Parts: sequence; structure tokens; C-alpha cells
Amino acid sequence: MKAIVVGGSGYTGGELLRILARHPRVEKITTTSRTYEGEPVTKTHPNLEGVCEIMYEKYREGVDAELAFLALPHGQSMDYVPGLLENGVKVVDMSADYRLADENLYEKYYVKHRNPELLGKAVYGLPEINRGKIKKAELVANPGCYSSAAILSILPMKKYPGQVDKTKIVVDAKSGTSGAGAKPTHLLQHANVEGNMIPYKVTGHRHEPEINHILGEYIHGVRVSFTPQLVPIVRGILSCAHIFCDAQGLDLKAHYRKYYGGEKFVRVVETATVKDVAYSNYCNISVHQDPNETRVVVVSAIDNLIKGAAGQAVQNMNLMMGWDESTSVDDLPYNP
Repeated sequence: MKAIVVGGSGYTGGELLRILARHPRVEKITTTSRTYEGEPVTKTHPNLEGVCEIMYEKYREGVDAELAFLALPHGQSMDYVPGLLENGVKVVDMSADYRLADENLYEKYYVKHRNPELLGKAVYGLPEINRGKIKKAELVANPGCYSSAAILSILPMKKYPGQVDKTKIVVDAKSGTSGAGAKPTHLLQHANVEGNMIPYKVTGHRHEPEINHILGEYIHGVRVSFTPQLVPIVRGILSCAHIFCDAQGLDLKAHYRKYYGGEKFVRVVETATVKDVAYSNYCNISVHQDPNETRVVVVSAIDNLIKGAAGQAVQNMNLMMGWDESTSVDDLPYNP
């Protein structure tokens, strides 16, 4: 298969190129960049030296590929998707442009949608909930990184709708600096981040409506409140979901283990930490019940650039192409 990464110079684009370069079913990779057109990809991703020494190209209509990954800023993918689909190219979009089926909800948090008729065509690309639909999809909206961690941590509670206070679920999540992308900003300067923890978008973060929109399909009336924080690590997300519920008599740890028992990339562990999933496509989840039986805290950890972005995108590609979904994304985390 031939694949193209549109917008390959950022962190997510670099991870896509790294994974695709050793994918046994991908015979050719091309990538585009407006800034680095004509330059080798190793200019921005020196880790690919000797492995993926292709050049950045200008995007042209009629791309020679069966599948396109769009690693573009929010609001830009919608300019590419219609043409790609018309030319028979399957698409995995890394932006938020097709994650929300509700046009009004999307426009409240982003920009005016230029092809809202495609929102109903897109499949939300979280394999653990949409595997069957992804296999048949032409357009997959790769989930947000925070959203992936939060949804996976809360979803199994759908079994107990009468015991969960669905309007009082609080997700407090910490992310490494790579989650903000490769573009330098004051917030991400070493002098500002090192030895610091920085809450941002304390209320109204864009991933909050995404979390509620997707979970609402499984837990009617759910209302998750979400706050992110920046911590001085490069990669990884640690998400703590505080779920207020009547947990009397429930063995929720056993329930989570059973729920995710057949999943390749979700592991229920004693204590979820970032270090135990970094550089992998795994999501580790740990379940902690309050002794007062009024609350459960579900901790989830992912690598924001892999399970939270590029790894999950390739997992989706594998499903769309009818291959083993773990192909080239089954590396184990490192220790130490």
C-alpha cells in the first residue's frame, strides 16, 4: 500500500513517518510540508536518518496513495478531505475537524465547518468502541489525546447507570510538553516548564465537549468536567477520572479487567503510570475505590503521541485495510 502524511514536519507527523517506515504492508510513503518543501524529512526528524530519507513535497491533487493521514492544525483538514475521498483515498484525520458529528457543537469550539455533510460519514477512531465501523470506514476522525485517555477510563461505568452520578464526573489530566506541538511558544519554554506545573484552559477546553459527545452515546446524560495541566515531561498523559457513585458491593477492578479482557492495547494494572506506557500504543488503567464507597478514581496513562495520536492512527489504518490492527504498533514500553 502507498500512504501519504500531509503535514509531516510536526511531532505527530514524525511519529507517523517513524511507524510507517517499518510497516510491512506500506511499500511507499510520501509526505508534505509547506515550510520544508524540497528538504529531507531528516531535517525535522533526525531520528529517521538512514530509515526514512524521503523529501518533503508540495501537496498536489490526485495523490498517489490508498490512504492519507492528515496531520494538520484544526480547521485545515476540511480543505483536503473532500478531494481525497472523491479520488478514492481513505483518510485518517488527526485534527478535530470530523470528531464531532454535531455541526453546531464543532463551530462553538473551533471554526465554521466548510463541509458539514461529511460529519455523518466520519467514524470516531477509537478502536475499543468503534472497531466494526472503522473497518468499513472511508474517513476516520482520530480522537484527541486527552479524550482517548478519559473515554477509556470512564466507558466501563456504563454498566452502572443507576449508581453513577452522571453529572459529577471530574477528569483532571496532566500532559507532557509534546502535546502542544512543535511550534515554539512562551508557555513551552524550558525556563517556564522545568520545575513547574501549569493548569491551562482550566474550564472550556476543547476536549471536554469531545469527551461528553462520545461518552453520551453510551451513558445517557453524562456530564464530564475536564481540566488539563502541563507538567515537565516530554511525552505522556496521566488522567484521573473522579467518578462519584454508589460503589457498595461492587468489585470495579474486576469489572474493568473483564471489560477490557479482550483488548490488545488496554491493560488494567495495579497502578497506572506514564513511564509504563511511554513510546508505546498501550493504555494502562488502574481502578481505585474510595473506602467510603462514594467514589471511584480511575487512572489512565497513555503516550500522547502514540496511543493519543500516531499509533492509534496506524491502528485505525490497519483496521481500514483489513490487516491485524497491531501491525507496527505493538512495541512494548521500555523499562527502566
